[in-house]
Amino acid sequence: MNKNNGKYHKMLKSFLHNCRYIIALVILITISICVVVYWDNTMAIVGNFLSVIAPFIVGFFIAYLIKPIVNAFEKLLDKCKPGRGMKIKKAVSVIISYMIVVGAITILIVYIYPQLKDSGQDLRESIEHGYHYMINNTDKINQILPFINLSDIMEYVKSNLFDNIMYHGTTIAPYLYRLSTSLFGMVYNIFMGLIISIYIVIDSKRLVKSLQKVVYAIVPKKHASSIWNTICECNHIFNGFLFGKALDSLIIGIICFVAMSILRLPYPLLMSIIVGVTNMIPYFGPIIGAVPGVLLYLFIDPKLSLIFAIMILVLQQFDGLYLGPRILGDLTGIKPLWVIFGVTVGGAYFGALGMFLGVPAVAVLMYLANLMIERSLKRKEYDLSDSE
Repeated sequence: MNKNNGKYHKMLKSFLHNCRYIIALVILITISICVVVYWDNTMAIVGNFLSVIAPFIVGFFIAYLIKPIVNAFEKLLDKCKPGRGMKIKKAVSVIISYMIVVGAITILIVYIYPQLKDSGQDLRESIEHGYHYMINNTDKINQILPFINLSDIMEYVKSNLFDNIMYHGTTIAPYLYRLSTSLFGMVYNIFMGLIISIYIVIDSKRLVKSLQKVVYAIVPKKHASSIWNTICECNHIFNGFLFGKALDSLIIGIICFVAMSILRLPYPLLMSIIVGVTNMIPYFGPIIGAVPGVLLYLFIDPKLSLIFAIMILVLQQFDGLYLGPRILGDLTGIKPLWVIFGVTVGGAYFGALGMFLGVPAVAVLMYLANLMIERSLKRKEYDLSDSE
């Protein structure tokens, strides 16, 4: 009798276990159908939710970038006075790190604004000079470039200029309102994100420990350790690339500033910052960074444009062949084809930020895919290792 009761108990337990999976599957399918049917409403809800939690997303991203700097200062302070006052060392490291970052941003804004103003004024004067030159020398230009009817083009511009101004004047007020609202929202998200990031950095160990507990609670015991190690390795790849590429771009920006100062090219700080920031984007970054400088110098003096282009080419070769591999090594572990794929797809869907984050994201995905493939081959007892 007891034997039958035990058998029925096992059957009932198995039935209830299967029912839970079936109910979960039905709920998941229902939610998926609702998402597809009410796609516009779903996107609106997701968009509103993302706008609400945007400061937390920004804060997490800032904390993720600053955490290696905090760790470096913490290790330095621990070497100076080992074994004591860990909380004080942590607080001092956080304060120093944020002072350096905020101070650097403030200095850049203070120094870069006058150069931006001067560059805009020079560009406007160059365009005006070129426009008046074309008006006064239309016949001469038509003789040199007979396939371009410059007279008709200038007449069309003159006749339609007033109409375009009147048409765009009716829509510029709402556009300026949306732009100012967007800028205010961006400043608010950055400010709040900076504050939130401080709390994230301070409580980083507790947050990581909580995440580890969640993983070990959800994942079966025999796989928990392996899953957690995989998460740590993915974090190492992603964070290592971000910090390494930031350091690489900072060095490139400094070298660019020194080189432009030696070559006496105008606006060295402005152009160096553009080159350094765009260098964060693999492969396409140096090209993107060179375009604004080449165009700006082209209006000022074509010789300066050529000198700047050659300097960027030499700088790119130095970064690609020596500096980048020394700093990043084989951290991502992916081939150039997949780097270009990550930059292209990331840029298409998420803009400039996607171009930068696309490479470490692809590196993490390929690492995970390689793990699954290796385990599958191991279970099937295949040996497909490369033989050099």
